Amino acid sequence: MCILQICVQCCDRFFEVSASEPENAELMVEDAASLVLCDLFGGGTVDDVTIRFSYDIFTGLQYCSIQISARCSCHYFTHLPPTREHMELAIEKRISCLLRELFGAVQVNGVTLTPQPQKTGYDPAFSCCANM
Repeated sequence: MCILQICVQCCDRFFEVSASEPENAELMVEDAASLVLCDLFGGGTVDDVTIRFSYDIFTGLQYCSIQISARCSCHYFTHLPPTREHMELAIEKRISCLLRELFGAVQVNGVTLTPQPQKTGYDPAFSCCANM
């Protein structure tokens, strides 16, 4: 398994999600991240989604920062080449397209895919990530 961290900033006059209902917004982002994991890795687990909203009264713009933590098996990456750089770029492209529908302008600040430490035994997915 690999640990996935995604950091996103969004800005627009109007969002399709409500800042007054952050739980619903987090569920929508969790669903979008799950779709990305399913598409690129055949599955995975979204562990946490955190969204922080803010508003600039002078410009009339809404802002939000989104943090997504997930796990997936790098070994099952569906595209070639299966390098860490290619995986992170594919994740960035997919998640930004989906989040654009909800939040308007999207800037992905970082996608980090790291091997999850194994407690016992050999996991081929771990060796795949370690060799990227």
